[in-house]
Amino acid sequence: MKKLLYASVITLALGMTSCKKDFLETTPTDKVDAPTMLETTDGAQVAMDGIYRMLYTSGWTTGNTDQNFGIMSTKIFTSLMGEDFLQDAQGNGWFYFDYRFDVRSRYTSTTWRSYGTWNFYYTLISNANYILSAETTLKGEKAVIDNIMAQAYSIRAYAYFQLIQLFQQTYIGHQNAPGVPLYTEPTTSASQGKPRGTVEEVYTQINSDLDKAITLFAQDKALQKHKSHVDFYLANAFKANVSLVQNKWDDAVKYSTEALSKPGLEMISGADLTSGFNSISLKDVLWGAQIIADQSTVYASFFSHMDASADRYAASSRKVIYNWLYDQIPQTDARKKWWHDATDGGEPETKPYNQVKFRYADKASDLGDYIFMRAEEMQLVKAEALAHANRLTEAKTELEKLMKLRNPNYAQTLNGMKMSKDFTMGSIGLPTTLMDQILLQRRIELWGEAERIYDLQRLKMGFNRNATKSNHTSKPIWNTEEVASKEFILTIPQKEFDGNTSLDATKDQNPL
Repeated sequence: MKKLLYASVITLALGMTSCKKDFLETTPTDKVDAPTMLETTDGAQVAMDGIYRMLYTSGWTTGNTDQNFGIMSTKIFTSLMGEDFLQDAQGNGWFYFDYRFDVRSRYTSTTWRSYGTWNFYYTLISNANYILSAETTLKGEKAVIDNIMAQAYSIRAYAYFQLIQLFQQTYIGHQNAPGVPLYTEPTTSASQGKPRGTVEEVYTQINSDLDKAITLFAQDKALQKHKSHVDFYLANAFKANVSLVQNKWDDAVKYSTEALSKPGLEMISGADLTSGFNSISLKDVLWGAQIIADQSTVYASFFSHMDASADRYAASSRKVIYNWLYDQIPQTDARKKWWHDATDGGEPETKPYNQVKFRYADKASDLGDYIFMRAEEMQLVKAEALAHANRLTEAKTELEKLMKLRNPNYAQTLNGMKMSKDFTMGSIGLPTTLMDQILLQRRIELWGEAERIYDLQRLKMGFNRNATKSNHTSKPIWNTEEVASKEFILTIPQKEFDGNTSLDATKDQNPL
């Protein structure tokens, strides 16, 4: 009998909840079934906490689990699919196959990227749907119920936003293309699978969920208990990113501004910039996960793959910056310290262009918090959206707010730029316009944080790994400057076709 791949019940989330009181307020739940858990707001929040725990755990594949650990693994492989972020050696092999575009053909396997990514995001959706199904029956204070439902709507929207960007080309120009199946009700093994909704239909659902979440959160904006929880400001940040992809410039400005209005949120500077980005206590963190000792996933973790100073995967397969991008960063820019220079210091962490931006907080205990989104991302979204809307003076002002914290000499650079919304530099050209500068600073500031392949898609540009003396160790032989290459999106896992009678592998699969 066919069975949906992501027909997981909420007990999966319940089994992942934390028992540390100052992290997520939970109680042991391994003996509690979903209907009982979703009777009260306390139980429903425990279920949400389980979803938050999923965001940084592994186990989404039947093998290769050390390269499948939730949101941060997505950030790595989508960055490697561009030009700014690379591996200087294959090492143990993890993520190197993404970097050399050798995962799409592995869609029949349950150990590779397509399966793990599809399974992860649809499991988030499935569990969010269970919580949302209790919206009218949950017992407790209305404000608390609204807040929990807003969290679930936000997570569902976030998961669909990730899926639609990973499994289809960008929104503009592809609105009628096949998207991904849409589920808004709880699913079980007996549920009927859905066909691929169009890209437009998926974005309609994403926006509907986020609009509901923002409205519900607005009833009490101060209810967020922890930075791991979605709140009013983060829901606005999600909406800003969606608006940017849909080229809704005024909306992107509106929602990024709202996200940045969070009390206590500040862009960082000084010593914080070189602290390792391993603590959600940083003032710029909009969303993150606090990793405590009994929740460390050791090798299956972001820092295992990033921090070359530890005896982990990164020591033999370092994540480094494209030498071209490194050369665009002036010595007066504080971010230059995020990477080693071109010399070879002999040690893993001092290899040419190796990153030191992200480092363990405690290598001995494999600890370091995960930062999912920072204020700086929203600041750059706002600047870019203003520029696209031809509000160039405002865009320049917003960019300067960030850059005065990074490079005291940056005003001189901007004075030499043409005040234009045109993007002229391409992947490795010279910046000549304000828009060029905004997008260049996005590449530098959000290196290893924002999914580069998504930007390449929405900006309708390819990439070039062949700059002078390029340090890339893999250069695809296909045309990487094609704006909508099939290589930019993943193939749908065979398991989905095996379990979903509404899909036909001969008709509904992405181009192979």
